[in-house]
Amino acid sequence: MGCATDPAAEAHDRAALHAALEAVRTAHCPAAPPDVMVNGGGSLEPLVANRLLLCGYAHSPAATTAQTLVTDKAVLNRLRTSLNKLGEPPIGRVNCPADTGAKVLEIFGDGRHVAELVEKLTGCQVVSNGNFDGWVGNSDAGTTVMGLLPTGFCRAVWRTGPCDRGASAPGPR
Repeated sequence: MGCATDPAAEAHDRAALHAALEAVRTAHCPAAPPDVMVNGGGSLEPLVANRLLLCGYAHSPAATTAQTLVTDKAVLNRLRTSLNKLGEPPIGRVNCPADTGAKVLEIFGDGRHVAELVEKLTGCQVVSNGNFDGWVGNSDAGTTVMGLLPTGFCRAVWRTGPCDRGASAPGPR
């Protein structure tokens, strides 16, 4: 006996894939991060992407406040490597800054496939593809993403703090 599939779930997955492909192709961010992310593979960012659309959402409820399209191969490779080296979030008691709901949707694309990640910028900073979570903290991944987005977005998220190009976000203590 074969496994039954849910046609509605398959249609939803196809629609999500189409929306993510269209977003990265047109460099136009969705109004809010997706509820269900398009992902694949056994790592946070499994593609060898040639495009990355960063969509910044400063506060919850989400509204796009910044976006950047990245096509520089060296930057994409460095970020993918940093993301895939992240460890799992800590278990147990962790003292993190306040969570305002600020996020970055990262849509990696290679023209045919996409991998979506959502990175929490405040609170206990993690990045997730829906299957795997990585602990961002003060890693290169967090620094790189914030360095690619406009400085004004950093200020909208943290109001104060290190918002120079390439500066890291305030991390857990």
